[in-house]
Amino acid sequence: MTKLYNNIMDILKNNNVIFKEYSHWPILNYEDALREQQIHNWDWVESKNVFMTNKNWKYYIFVTFQWQKVDFKLLKDILWEKLSMCNEEEVRDIINCVPWCIAPFWFSYDILTIIDKRVFWLWKYLFSPWVVDKTIGMNSMDLQKIFNNTKNIIFIN
Repeated sequence: MTKLYNNIMDILKNNNVIFKEYSHWPILNYEDALREQQIHNWDWVESKNVFMTNKNWKYYIFVTFQWQKVDFKLLKDILWEKLSMCNEEEVRDIINCVPWCIAPFWFSYDILTIIDKRVFWLWKYLFSPWVVDKTIGMNSMDLQKIFNNTKNIIFIN
């Protein structure tokens, strides 16, 4: 996990992103996230990054934000294949991550990243940098800058 975290930090620094890093108790579910949001008085919108697969074991990350449901029909219409969410074991085994800590960027090039363009409407964007006890806050326009310098992504919505 340390390597993944360091990669995220390098990407932020290499793209001259202004960000705030928060250290906190581990976040492993919605209740933990709500607790930390209240403790830190966060008025940021949290990312929602969903690890998915198709029937042939090709993997995808869908990047959106809290409260947004994954529109599997839309994804099927765009990708021409049916996707399903990976379970916790697959998340741990394939991307070496705790399910609640999937970051919105830095994936293997064989994993297609699908970006909900509405994340760029958010001024304040929070995400986990692959570890349970840290959260990054940044302007979502900087997130777009990172994605513009990334391969193997598609934008939807």
